[in-house]
Amino acid sequence: MWVYLNQQFVEDDQARISVFDRGFLFGDGVFETLRVYDTRLLFLNRHLQRLHQSCELLGLSLPTPHPEWETLLQEVVERNDLHHSMIRITISRGVGGVGPDPSGCSNSTIVMFPRPVPQLSKDQKKHGVSLTILNTRRQPSLALPSQVKSLNYLNNILAKQEAINAHTFDGILLNTEGFLAECTTSNFFFAKEQRLHTPSLQCGILPGITREIVLELAKEEGIDVQEGMYQPEDLWDADEAFLTNTGFGVLPVNTIETRPLTSSRERSITKTIQHLYEKHIAESI
Repeated sequence: MWVYLNQQFVEDDQARISVFDRGFLFGDGVFETLRVYDTRLLFLNRHLQRLHQSCELLGLSLPTPHPEWETLLQEVVERNDLHHSMIRITISRGVGGVGPDPSGCSNSTIVMFPRPVPQLSKDQKKHGVSLTILNTRRQPSLALPSQVKSLNYLNNILAKQEAINAHTFDGILLNTEGFLAECTTSNFFFAKEQRLHTPSLQCGILPGITREIVLELAKEEGIDVQEGMYQPEDLWDADEAFLTNTGFGVLPVNTIETRPLTSSRERSITKTIQHLYEKHIAESI
């Protein structure tokens, strides 16, 4: 595997960063994950916009001259002969500073490498996955801006461990006020009475790229969409639910806690969104 590391490509066994790098020491940095479809970089501009926004919110400076992102990412694709894959971009503040004080960091560390697409079974893709309501809460935006895809991922890791211990595919985090937020690596939608619902950005969720696209496609299709603040009780009479992220796109949910949702044959809104999203990808590439 070829890895881009600080202005050069190296084999993966030669990709090394300093033990004093702040990304390793403090999780001081950001990341972004893109999808490669048939050698094409999907929704590149949206991902780069969010990456730059994350850097700005953390006061994280990029090297000068700035990387030619599209050219470098395309080289990652070509060197690794990628067709259907993921690429992760990681940017840390680099080496420098004492303790939490970042002063003295002169050069950011930039790493890009391929990752496999999340593996789902045929049953999961067709019939959906199970979720539980987690006790782990989403950290508030006042502690860490929710728009940032931070290297400090411990909140998500603890939540995922809880979901695994509950023997479910994933779990829904609530925010500190008790409202529905998101899952560990995805945004969450539910539908009832032919209306689509999703937690609003005010709930402290990450503004997912796939979430953003699904909202746009649903509105264009004339589907009634509401972004709001919901409590777990709002799910008990839901008809459908699905997850969205860059890796698996739109993934149906078949069970929340122990309550089964609509069967795969009756999942009208979910199927419509899946079709619209797949069509949008085909048009994009």
